[in-house]
Amino acid sequence: ANHRYSSGTYYATAHVVDANGITTAAGSGSLSVHYATARIMGTSSVSRDRMVNLFNANATYPSQDLMPGKAGDITTFCQIIIEEASYEGVRADVVYAQIMNETGWLRFGGDVKIDQFNFAGLGATGDGAEGASFPDVRTGIRAQVQHLKAYATPKSVSLNLGVVDPRFDLVTRNCAPYVEWLGIQENPSGKGWASAKNYGGRIIAVMNQL
Repeated sequence: ANHRYSSGTYYATAHVVDANGITTAAGSGSLSVHYATARIMGTSSVSRDRMVNLFNANATYPSQDLMPGKAGDITTFCQIIIEEASYEGVRADVVYAQIMNETGWLRFGGDVKIDQFNFAGLGATGDGAEGASFPDVRTGIRAQVQHLKAYATPKSVSLNLGVVDPRFDLVTRNCAPYVEWLGIQENPSGKGWASAKNYGGRIIAVMNQL
């Protein structure tokens, strides 16, 4: 608490003062602390309208590109997020925030193309790898939700819908129950969704805007 709950490595040194007033170092140690509060699983109180309004304040919805995927407007897109997240017990605000972080508010521009309906970079491992493609927006979001559930729950927790995430079985289950731990650099076990520094923190930033 004295350090504002900051994550990182904390160092401590103990000293002993003897009867003559002489101070001697008695030992030292360090502890890596990763303070996390935002759980991936759970319900979200964020409304569809709030999601829509925040998107419209940041970007223009790519209707022509996403209409073939059966989501021709931002309201439909956000409704799909809420429904798919609810099916698996994942927080809808986490799904929304990750999408906007990964795609730059649906502008894309990286290895993954918008017509792949892959909103979380599934399988896009760098060096030009485009990653997975899905038949429509709903399936792409469902795969993302399933991938998040894999990170946030143990093997004993199964999916409620059929698996569409092609990388579901590659995840070390329950290694990232918190959004903050989706970033490999911030995850205590060194696992996670992405290697970019503060990956989870950037998702949290969008959640905070919601």
